Amino acid sequence: MKKIFNKLSAASITLLFCVSSFASEVSQDYFTTQGNGLRQITSGTVNGRPVVYTSELDGAVASYNSNGEELWRSATQEKAVLFEINSTDLNNDKSDELIAASADGSIYAWDTTSRNKVSPLWKFTPSKKVRFSEVAVALVDGEKRIYAGGNNFILYELNSNGQLLSETKLEGVVRKIESGRFLSSDKDSLFVFTLERDKYRWDFMGFIDPKSKNVISEISPADRNVKDISKNMMITDIDIADLDQDGLDDLLFFGDYKSGQKSAASFIGYNSKFKRIADFKIASAQRQRYAHVYGTSLLPKYNEIVLQFGGLTYLIDAKGKLIKQVGEKHTGLIFNDIELSATSEKLFAAGQIGGGNTIYSFDLNNKDWLDTPHQLAGRLAQVEKNINDLYEQTLAFEMPSYQKKSNKPWVMLTKAELNSDVAKLNGADFLSVAQERWTEKWDRSQLVKKIGKIALKQDRRGKYKDTREQLIKKAKAFEAKGKSFVVWSGHGIDPFGVSIDTMEAILEAAPNTALGFLYAEMHDPKDPRVLYFISEYMPRLAKAMRKQGKAKLYFRYKDVFWATTSQQQPWKDMFFSGQYADILVPSAEDTTSRTQDINFTGRVGMFLGGYVNDYAMRLVDDNPTSWRPLSPGGQRSVSPYLRTAVLRAAYGSRMGIIFDSRYTEQPGLNVLFALMKSGVLPIVEKDAMQSIGSWMLIKDVDIELAHSITNHHEMNHYSENDSNALMSLGQIQWAGTNLPEYDYSRAALGVQYRWLNFIPPMPNGMIPIAPIESAAQLKKQNTPYFVSNGRVGFSNDKEIGAEDFYPMMQHSIELGEQNLPIRVEGSAWSVIKLDEKHSRIILVDQGYIDPQDRDVTIHFHKKTKWVKDILSKEEFHITDNKMKVTVPAGSVRFFDVGY
Repeated sequence: MKKIFNKLSAASITLLFCVSSFASEVSQDYFTTQGNGLRQITSGTVNGRPVVYTSELDGAVASYNSNGEELWRSATQEKAVLFEINSTDLNNDKSDELIAASADGSIYAWDTTSRNKVSPLWKFTPSKKVRFSEVAVALVDGEKRIYAGGNNFILYELNSNGQLLSETKLEGVVRKIESGRFLSSDKDSLFVFTLERDKYRWDFMGFIDPKSKNVISEISPADRNVKDISKNMMITDIDIADLDQDGLDDLLFFGDYKSGQKSAASFIGYNSKFKRIADFKIASAQRQRYAHVYGTSLLPKYNEIVLQFGGLTYLIDAKGKLIKQVGEKHTGLIFNDIELSATSEKLFAAGQIGGGNTIYSFDLNNKDWLDTPHQLAGRLAQVEKNINDLYEQTLAFEMPSYQKKSNKPWVMLTKAELNSDVAKLNGADFLSVAQERWTEKWDRSQLVKKIGKIALKQDRRGKYKDTREQLIKKAKAFEAKGKSFVVWSGHGIDPFGVSIDTMEAILEAAPNTALGFLYAEMHDPKDPRVLYFISEYMPRLAKAMRKQGKAKLYFRYKDVFWATTSQQQPWKDMFFSGQYADILVPSAEDTTSRTQDINFTGRVGMFLGGYVNDYAMRLVDDNPTSWRPLSPGGQRSVSPYLRTAVLRAAYGSRMGIIFDSRYTEQPGLNVLFALMKSGVLPIVEKDAMQSIGSWMLIKDVDIELAHSITNHHEMNHYSENDSNALMSLGQIQWAGTNLPEYDYSRAALGVQYRWLNFIPPMPNGMIPIAPIESAAQLKKQNTPYFVSNGRVGFSNDKEIGAEDFYPMMQHSIELGEQNLPIRVEGSAWSVIKLDEKHSRIILVDQGYIDPQDRDVTIHFHKKTKWVKDILSKEEFHITDNKMKVTVPAGSVRFFDVGY
């Protein structure tokens, strides 16, 4: 299995900004590849020489010699997350072949002796759609056999030519398959680990005979020997090594140990009888938010273990005793993967969290190898330079005469402070709002009489110590200081963290600074508390807020809520009747979601359709999660959050719910705030958006589909029918998989696989989602649209399956595209009308954790006089009604157009 590794303190890192040489940088202890977003690394030998293999996030693989020379590079059939790579000699030619498990539903093998252009040696694809995540190789009667698994409860056995030998039924979604000499020193067996939930509680953990496929032994989560990893530890990595030197392989578990809002790194070693032989936990002071744990054994070089936890790296012995620790929390280079070289003399580390493309090395013959002062090089150094350039240009920006300052402010719920340079900018007003988490100790007996004892349920994250009087006192303190605030007052766990009487009193106590209340994840329409909230709380809150005149209600939901579930009763009357349009602010909670693009376009549809007056962006450090155990942790670069926010703002969001990631590289969120305050990023009114193509309207939501996607923890719901939908393969068990061409996300928004799609490319312009009630207005405007329930399409009220509906959907999309004055290919984008003779084009690198330069073509469907980059002042020429530009990796560009 491939490992992930970390690096050193920030003080030991210098930045290398040699942009022109990024593709070929080579030094003694690193080389930069021409790949994008290196995810894994493994080593092997080819023709007797050591090589390094890499995989990239979206399915490309490559081979390099020890000097950093690229030997070959190849891509899988479809763009999808490549979950695992292994190397082994499959055809007895004394060179290692490369094997990969792809979420596109195939197992690939490459003949690595070829040079330059290489295609797979063979590919195995089952007849039914599957998301593969694991592959291992075992020796059976002297022959190599490949074992693979994914989300469909089947263990596949292949021969060395990729031909299917057997299928074995499993319980649970495969999390890990490893081969080793676990039970005998001269015979391979398989370790298999399957999950029923996304991070805890397994279905099966044990050993299987690779020949008969019979279970040799297994362990129950209830066994006291494994209680730590069954209940409290999200296993993020597993390695195999003979820790106790008894001639048999042992299991090395690395994971995040639950500890409130922060997690603690943990390592446990077991022998094949699940007897604990090693144990290590970090000190409580070293806990970090959303920092995953990954590790590897250094055998046969040393019987030691290295593990990464965010910005910290630990070297421990075979018993788990700490030998050395380096780094600082959330700082330094945080590698995506590590691998012991084929010679065992070097440790290779590939990529960094956030999309690095550099391979670093550590000389294990150097006793101080862990202190190697690596430079930040390659793609992420380029991104950092691009962000700094953007920031400096933004500070120098002066709004042109044809751009008018909005009479509305940006409203950001954040603890981040504007620095002095940003505070001076005057292109827009900016209101920084404190986000408070308050819980009240109040008598719920009357509530229990109305809805039952469920009214007593509390959120363990709240203290519930403050009385009404104490909360009112807090509100008055904010009012006295003139500091605006919003109270996070409820959650799906407990919608009644603050009573309605107290909320009304808070608005009266702070009429100038109380800007509303925030609720999260109250998605269950059958929950009696939700029904009571809608029927009793909402009318009273609306009345109190309108009297006060400033407050809003912010609602955070994930998955496809804003495109589907919100259109079911009782939510539909609340969100789409227009009754509360002036106080509702829809926002995202896309922290374990594969469908961020759908939730985004659903909110744009609510806004443009007039169902709400505002919607909010959300930026938080746990956003980079799609399947928690195998997703990256929090990002050090501000780039993903910056670009997400820019795209939301470019489609009308002027409010933000922002967690201040204090460990992001500076100037951090001030880059975003500078774009806002300078006017480079304008506040966008509904009628100013000029990049809206066609629409998708929702009629009679497919409740089963919507709820299966919203169920984002339970993984045992594989269905062959999951792909047969316009919103397909959005369930947690499909994380990372490729999408069919008829899927809305792919056909309309350009999303190719279900991972982190906060920034859809939108080659056809924005395709918003709204209720069927918007049809009359769209017809009046002669705007094309198509109708769906999420699973099927409709034509004259007749249901049409997703694949058959695709031509009709595509026709509508093409009609909408033809009506656009400007269309962009190659990046995410928006076009905003500034006045009758000027528009602003906003281009965004769409690689959330895969930043790269984007070659963009801008098509002009309207006669244009001039185009210029408003930050660099560079002027451009249009040839044949189009213009080619480049969006810098991890950044954005802004062009103004004169007509």
